[in-house]
Amino acid sequence: MSEQKVEDKSGSNFVKDYRPGNKAVVELTNARVVDVINDCFFDQSVSVLIQDGKIVSIPGLKDESLEIPVDFSIDLQGKTLLPGLFNVHCHVQMINPTLFSDFKTIKAKKKYHDQQVEKNMADCLACGITNIRDAYTDDLRPNQKLRERIQNRQIPGPRIMQALVVGPLGGYLTPKLKGMKKILLGMLGLGTIDYEDIHSGVIAFAPDANQQQVRDAVDRAIDERGADLIKVGESLEESLVNVNPLIMTMEQMQAITDQARSRGVQSTIHSVSVDTFQRAVAAGFSSLAHMARDGVLARKDIDACLASNCIIEPTLSVGYDMSWRLEGDPFCEDPNLERLYAFRSRTIADIADTFWISGLRDYVIKGFDKANLGKYKMLGILNLSKLLAHFSRMACHGIENTKMLVEQGVTMACGNDGGIQACTPAMVGHELSLFELFMNKENFEKKFNGAAAIQTATINSAISMGIDDQFGSIQTGKVADMVIIDGNPFKDPSILGKFVDALFMDGRLVINNCDLMVEKTTI
Repeated sequence: MSEQKVEDKSGSNFVKDYRPGNKAVVELTNARVVDVINDCFFDQSVSVLIQDGKIVSIPGLKDESLEIPVDFSIDLQGKTLLPGLFNVHCHVQMINPTLFSDFKTIKAKKKYHDQQVEKNMADCLACGITNIRDAYTDDLRPNQKLRERIQNRQIPGPRIMQALVVGPLGGYLTPKLKGMKKILLGMLGLGTIDYEDIHSGVIAFAPDANQQQVRDAVDRAIDERGADLIKVGESLEESLVNVNPLIMTMEQMQAITDQARSRGVQSTIHSVSVDTFQRAVAAGFSSLAHMARDGVLARKDIDACLASNCIIEPTLSVGYDMSWRLEGDPFCEDPNLERLYAFRSRTIADIADTFWISGLRDYVIKGFDKANLGKYKMLGILNLSKLLAHFSRMACHGIENTKMLVEQGVTMACGNDGGIQACTPAMVGHELSLFELFMNKENFEKKFNGAAAIQTATINSAISMGIDDQFGSIQTGKVADMVIIDGNPFKDPSILGKFVDALFMDGRLVINNCDLMVEKTTI
């Protein structure tokens, strides 16, 4: 029998009433099951047994139980079954159809904010993404409420892990909140809540804080505010809200990573320079967000990254959204930038139509049209060319550094910084397409193949989030988050992150776009 479904705004059929209870054993049969660890499919005879939201056995594999009685069976029609996907770096509450806003855009963002957030959450599931990590929010309450609504099944959406920023007052993500900074943060959709407020997503310590004081700040982030990740914001560049951001000492950075590690929490750092890359790897961060774009990494830097097991989250989507030609800029004619312009012209209309609600869709297109004409102003008066100059370097150094790291086998995770202009948390497929665009171009051995794309979006990202003991692969004992798609992602990775045929989350069939039938087994 087919399950009752509810039509969602994303176009997916969300299952309203899933027939089997939690205690029932459900067998998934007739699927090509992806083994992300060994880069292959399991034998076609393999089935997957689910109970209480977890995979309890994979009959057909060695040493797997064959004695578990089955209550229900679902034939997956020969489709591909792979683990749920991840977005390790996004900003759930940031809704930015364009950086080049006018007053109409700002008004529309406020009006449609909640509706777009709900669409983004539904779209995550529709694209097979079951775990996301919010990498920074200034006020924790909206995400807390959103998580509750998702957990209570009031709206569809993925699990949301929450990062807390820890850093010195006056740092890149810990600016002193006053004057124009508060106004600019407000235009970016941030509420500028005081850092000492228990609901703030930021804990700031004194610039001269000793190691114990820094450790105490990490503990506060975890114990007081529920941090799933400790994030550090470091940048040697000017930003809209911080002209000369403070830089932490090496001792402070090491105190953060060591304390987070001792508490069983991952740590990451906003890393956009060679110097930060070097110091962050030496300090022992679990992962690096973004990519060094102010110069070229040396082989010793890559070797140090490999030796540390540090994971890279390059967020190539940032370049798509922020890298533009600037008059007189030395990178204006860079081949990677030319390639990016051509790719944008082919894809932006589809992105706007697929991932944005109708009330904001036109602003996405208008913003990119402005940028294509070299009009880089916010509110018609604030020239953003100086800011964009940082990102033009990404098309050159950032992409080439990522390419070198991929070529040398550094572990990549999948995050897209969803929340920056035109980008949403559901656009993991878009992020993977940028890997394909730049990592596999001519005269470069194809290192980022289908297997690499699968691992990047699944097990590597689970490791980056510190939850690979529960997620990221189809193995007995892990949570039953599984995506059903048509096609072979080893041969065609472009199908990853597209709308799925069906989706299991916590062992429940939550999306059924291909008329899967839940059959009661006979005894």
